[in-house]
Amino acid sequence: MKILRKDLLARLRHKFLLAPAGYGRPADRAAMDGEYRSGAWAHFHALPELPRQSVVVGYVTALHPHPAILDLGCGSGRLAQLFQPHPFRRYLGVDLSAEGLRLARALNLARCEFTEGNFETWRPAEKFDLIVFSECIGYAHDPGALVAAFAPFLEPGGAVVISHFRFGHWAAQWRRVEARLRVFAGTTVTNDRGQTWDIKLLRPPANA
Repeated sequence: MKILRKDLLARLRHKFLLAPAGYGRPADRAAMDGEYRSGAWAHFHALPELPRQSVVVGYVTALHPHPAILDLGCGSGRLAQLFQPHPFRRYLGVDLSAEGLRLARALNLARCEFTEGNFETWRPAEKFDLIVFSECIGYAHDPGALVAAFAPFLEPGGAVVISHFRFGHWAAQWRRVEARLRVFAGTTVTNDRGQTWDIKLLRPPANA
């Protein structure tokens, strides 16, 4: 009973205090694995997602001719798949879900590596030209702190690319991010279903 009450209080605190302030809700690994097994995330490989994914890929390839790319929250590898026609140097995808990564590895993509990790604690051993957060900052406890934590892993002149769906407290989450990094380019994409995403390019203040 005490555990249930504690869980209820935590949920209410997040709903009424933390979420409106732009804090996200961290994903549960087992739940994510179950969702990948059920096909709940298959829509990332469907046409309605392609407009905003194409913008992400376009930004990355426009900023660097042969980039090393870190894709945080890579899921089942859709962005890695879309990068294939382009001359990127290296791609590392990181995700919490072992099942999502199994699907990504099954694509057998050239120049791509996938590793399991929680982006709240996982950090790379090298630097990258582009660091991508595609549809995942809403799972960060503090989206701004998360993105800032990866800024030291950018190569000189590198950039962060964020794609974020307009749902829930999306605007407050962007405010937390933009308090830490500066936006230097961006666009908004709405597909034929009326779904809207913001895609932005950011750098640490000293490099913007």
